Amino acid sequence: MNIIAGFARGVLLNVPPGIPVRPTTGRVRKALFDSLGDFENEHVLDLFSGSGALALESLSRGALSAAMVESSAMHISCIESNLQSIRNTGVSAPAMIINADATRPESYLARLKNLPTLIFADPPYPISAECFGKIVTNRYFCKTLAGARIYWEIPDHPGAAGEFLQNAKLLDKFNLRRYANTMFLTGTIRVN
Repeated sequence: MNIIAGFARGVLLNVPPGIPVRPTTGRVRKALFDSLGDFENEHVLDLFSGSGALALESLSRGALSAAMVESSAMHISCIESNLQSIRNTGVSAPAMIINADATRPESYLARLKNLPTLIFADPPYPISAECFGKIVTNRYFCKTLAGARIYWEIPDHPGAAGEFLQNAKLLDKFNLRRYANTMFLTGTIRVN
């Protein structure tokens, strides 16, 4: 797996071996990021960060800052290594790695140096819908990040999108969009 475009294009990213990390594939990241366009005014929040690929791709493409929230010490070590790899190419925008449970916004939002304008989330598929519900119904999360755009990767099993639709109505302009062979739920955070 590597950075697709930008300053750190081609940098190989590590993924911890033997653990259930399912990074967003290069083909999907390319389609998603190409559709998002310019990152020069974006502050990115990557929830359930795993290898950090989504935040690091954002930094490579010129994002102003990125914060990666991850609860696994093994994943955090991997993210640190990957961040150093893109730093070696000259990417210098602020980046922070926060050891916290992404479903508990009170454990990480106050620690952010910049309020995110763009949020990515790709939790483990078996708990993805549950995590989505916890986050978009959290008043503190919604009040703090109102107006930010969110891109949530939908599991690839049949009927998965339906598990998200009731809570998706809590977002403004929610939409299901396919990038390459992967579906994302997109929308804008609003105060509920």
